[in-house]
Amino acid sequence: MDFRVLGALEVWTGCGRVLLPGARRQRLLAALLLAPNSVVPLSRLVETTWDDEPPATAVKQLRNSVSALRECLGDTGQGLIRTEEPGYRICVGAERLDSLRFAAGVADSRRHAAEGRLDRATQAIRPALGLWRGPALDGLGTAALARSAARWDEQRLGALELCARWRTELGEHHEVVDELAALVHDHPLREGLHAQLMTALDHCGRRADALQVFHRLRTRLAEELGVGPGAAVRRLHEQILRGESRPRRGDSSQPFGAVPAPRKPYAVASPVPRQLPQTIRDFTGRADHLDALDALLPTAGGQAVVISALDGSGGVGKTTLAVHWAHRVQDRFPDGTLHTNLRGYGPGRPASPDEVLDDFLVALGVPPAAVPAGTGARSGLFRTLAAGRRMLIVLDNANSAEQVRPLLPGAPGCMVLVTSRDSLTGLVVTEAAHRLTLDVLSPAEALSLVVGIIGPTRAQAEPAAVENLIRLCARLPLALRIAAGRAAAYEHVSVADIVTELAEEDSRLDALSWGQDPYAAVRNVLQWSYEQLTASQAQLFRRLGLHPGPDISTPAAAALAHRPPRETRQLLKSLADAHLIEPSAHDRYRFHDLLRAYADELAGAHDTEDERRHALDAVLTWYTHTAHTADRRLYPTCTRLVTHPAEPAHPHPVADRDHAWAWFTAERANLVATLHHAVDRAMDRYALHLVDALGFLVLMGGWEERIDTATAGLRAARRSGRTEHEANVLLARGEALAHLRHADAEPDLARACALAQDVGNIHIQIAARTELGQLLRRQTRFTEALHHFGEVRVLSPGFDTGRWEAVAEGNIAQLHADLGNHRQAVDHGTRSALLRHRIGDADGEACALSAIARGWQGIGDHDTAIIHCRRAIALGRASLGSHDETLAWPLAVLATSLHHLGRRSEAIACWQEAAAIYTDRGLDADAAAMHHHIRTADHPHTGPHPADGTADRSLIR
Repeated sequence: MDFRVLGALEVWTGCGRVLLPGARRQRLLAALLLAPNSVVPLSRLVETTWDDEPPATAVKQLRNSVSALRECLGDTGQGLIRTEEPGYRICVGAERLDSLRFAAGVADSRRHAAEGRLDRATQAIRPALGLWRGPALDGLGTAALARSAARWDEQRLGALELCARWRTELGEHHEVVDELAALVHDHPLREGLHAQLMTALDHCGRRADALQVFHRLRTRLAEELGVGPGAAVRRLHEQILRGESRPRRGDSSQPFGAVPAPRKPYAVASPVPRQLPQTIRDFTGRADHLDALDALLPTAGGQAVVISALDGSGGVGKTTLAVHWAHRVQDRFPDGTLHTNLRGYGPGRPASPDEVLDDFLVALGVPPAAVPAGTGARSGLFRTLAAGRRMLIVLDNANSAEQVRPLLPGAPGCMVLVTSRDSLTGLVVTEAAHRLTLDVLSPAEALSLVVGIIGPTRAQAEPAAVENLIRLCARLPLALRIAAGRAAAYEHVSVADIVTELAEEDSRLDALSWGQDPYAAVRNVLQWSYEQLTASQAQLFRRLGLHPGPDISTPAAAALAHRPPRETRQLLKSLADAHLIEPSAHDRYRFHDLLRAYADELAGAHDTEDERRHALDAVLTWYTHTAHTADRRLYPTCTRLVTHPAEPAHPHPVADRDHAWAWFTAERANLVATLHHAVDRAMDRYALHLVDALGFLVLMGGWEERIDTATAGLRAARRSGRTEHEANVLLARGEALAHLRHADAEPDLARACALAQDVGNIHIQIAARTELGQLLRRQTRFTEALHHFGEVRVLSPGFDTGRWEAVAEGNIAQLHADLGNHRQAVDHGTRSALLRHRIGDADGEACALSAIARGWQGIGDHDTAIIHCRRAIALGRASLGSHDETLAWPLAVLATSLHHLGRRSEAIACWQEAAAIYTDRGLDADAAAMHHHIRTADHPHTGPHPADGTADRSLIR
């Protein structure tokens, strides 16, 4: 059942709209929906239901109306509308009430904006705004409902202002001008909308129109209210006059159109509590989070308690931010500021709700002897005392939603700010809390913090050391304060000295401690989070510290932990909720370097060497097996030296070529890191097996990575004494070096060929001779090239799937085209294309068709050449990679024939596309050749010049 209040009140089921006869029932339902999942007292329901003086039998009539309403809604079991003292509660899911969906959408958009993702913010807020069908609770008519509706309408206008502001910042100022103009017309006294319109007009270059908007606002305010525009609008007006940019997002001044805090409802007997601890002097950054918290400040006439849950990992600065912000805004809460450390993470036991309520009640004037016994009674008295007051309540360092719930006030006007290392999803779901997640500082914020601690003079004297200190502290505020504080405390200790200590991975956490204070040691702070974990969660966290790559997928983590992926997925989510890891993409996680170091340290302390080695073996087996599975999907016709890698406990399925490409793309950095990790630890079998499966780097243009991984693999091959693998690694490196025109390519390929010949490995002989032939051909050493291609042609028939025979025919075709033997080029190219097509090698077929086209060009039959080129291009566009060979090269050949036929504009378009592909692949010489053709397109060309250095590199890996 869906409920709608953002417009006329409506109730919908799967069968259609539910009719609600009688204004009283509609008002009753509206009053309950205005405070979803919260108890609404009978007194408020009476006020909302009767516009004028309620009758003496109002409560009885109200109960009858509830019964009738339940019958209309089919709530026979009273699961929807529950009777709870002192009134009723309607239980509705977040997806079933449009106001909750709107609030969630706005909260999501603010979170994206706080993280700097304004495009995502606008994408989140627009559907939320689309839920509105008209004025909130349109047509219900009582004064109490009108006040509540006004609150929601105010939130809508605020969201519209935010959306306009973000779109303006994204450069959509032209698009928002008309929308803002219409809103200003409908709300002529709303200063925030005027300010947004002025900003958008100014960004459109319509400065005079922007100034005219201000003059109209000033006149209207003076005539109708006898006041002038607020300070923020006046500042914007002055900036536009001076031609300056608009105010920064981090400006902490009073927001446009802010509603002043209401008058305190009644005096309290005891002094107004102001319990905030001291704020720090050098608070740095967090402007977006401060803005997000400012935006949550309760407005006059608010109908619910505002709850903000600020979460993040240990040491990230949640308490610092919460206290700093609370000091800034506590003057808006005239009835007091309550603060407590719930000790959810730290030395000692967590604070119980009972003891916190005891402190709060006494602070609010209850004599200690009068504090009732029991959590329920204390919580009820606290809500009673908080009702009608405007208080700010800061609940720091919570460990669960259950610890927080008894401490929440029940009436509007108060704001609660909760900090926790846990994500407190329960509060978000059941109490409509606004979640804000705190990450490490940005590089600029981290630098500002360090400079503020050590002073600008020392920072300027050691800029490189300061940069390294920030990097080694992972931009974690606590770590930065400790490390920079140590340098500031002792004149004889330089920043470089601290960096030297931090650079020692085994003792980095030792360097990040200060004296005997348990709160001034990064290890202690992280330990308090670790101690909250279950045994299974703790084991997985330690295992993650052994992972060599920058992030990890759920299946890889499952291999590390020796658990099924489904079970591991839940454990990873638990660790993410505890902010010991963070999601980096769907089903992928990472953690910053200090948490990684702590996890690795714990693994060394709690797990035996055999256990750690077994875990590492398992994850290397998983990566090796999955890489070979994906490699076979990408290169189904290719031969590999490693044919049956060991299978992990839970093999990862790779369904098809697209899936393989996606997996390699996601795991690219991990595979490279894993190979180096294996080589460094003399786990040579894994290193050699991985080298054999990294051919995808060629498709992705990762030639330097291919050289780097092959060089590392060469150490493993020579250490293992396995000649075949040494030849295989030299072949991989030689291919990459040849592609990049390095002089070292020929020795590597010649050595690979010789070693393969010694051990009788035909596959590596063929591949190495093919690459040598290509290299020699590019050097115009045609006789030597033809010798190698001829040897390949002799070795390849009957070997493998027939692919190498096709490669040999294609290369001989190219060579004949170079030598001007065009008929022979067509013949050999045709044989290559037929063989490629027969084995389903579409990429190779594209190259063969291009070679045939070159032959027809030499013969002078450009129409036939064009037909072959277009077939090659169609195949190339469907290719996942190697577009320099499968697409750019046939485009270049096609351009030549088009130009010969006088179709200059078509030829230039082909050269331009080919140049873009070559540039993207880092092939600058080939791109320069294409640009040369474009520049000289008005001049007649002699000779075919189809590739000018580009060639079929045979797609051998």
